[in-house]
Amino acid sequence: MNMNAMNLKAILLAVSLIGAAATAQANPVISGDTNPAANNENYTFEHQSPAPGDFSHWISFTIDGYRDLVASISATSTTGISFSAFDLYAADQTTLVAAGEVNNFLPKLAFGGLTAQAIAPTTYWINIVGTNTASSNYNGSIALTAAVPEPSTYGMLALGLGLVGFAARSRSKFSA
Repeated sequence: MNMNAMNLKAILLAVSLIGAAATAQANPVISGDTNPAANNENYTFEHQSPAPGDFSHWISFTIDGYRDLVASISATSTTGISFSAFDLYAADQTTLVAAGEVNNFLPKLAFGGLTAQAIAPTTYWINIVGTNTASSNYNGSIALTAAVPEPSTYGMLALGLGLVGFAARSRSKFSA
């Protein structure tokens, strides 16, 4: 066998191993919106990792209107998995919008939660960081609901309309 054929085989083997390693630590798969309602969006995501090691996964999603976000994550492993971050970032992936909470209950069980209120319509990223010691998987959900104004907002609206009505009535008395 000549030297060029051996080099080509070595290069192909290296590329296939790199591809396999990248696939093992690929980002989670996210579903499309599972809620038919216009003002609410629900997504699910999952990831299976056949290899041990540290991971940092990113999930991207885009919202159309102002929404309140509630996200959760849970994981199981044959030997051990732990989360160190479950955070919401802006589209630039550097601006932290909301920090989540993670709990590593047992070596084989971990979970976390994340909430954010009245986030604006744009693209967001959720970053999931952790370590697994063997084959593991995690899944989670993202629920986005239309932001509901606070009662004080309605009170200020009523007060403003009352003042406009009072001003209009006062003007009509003076013009008559």
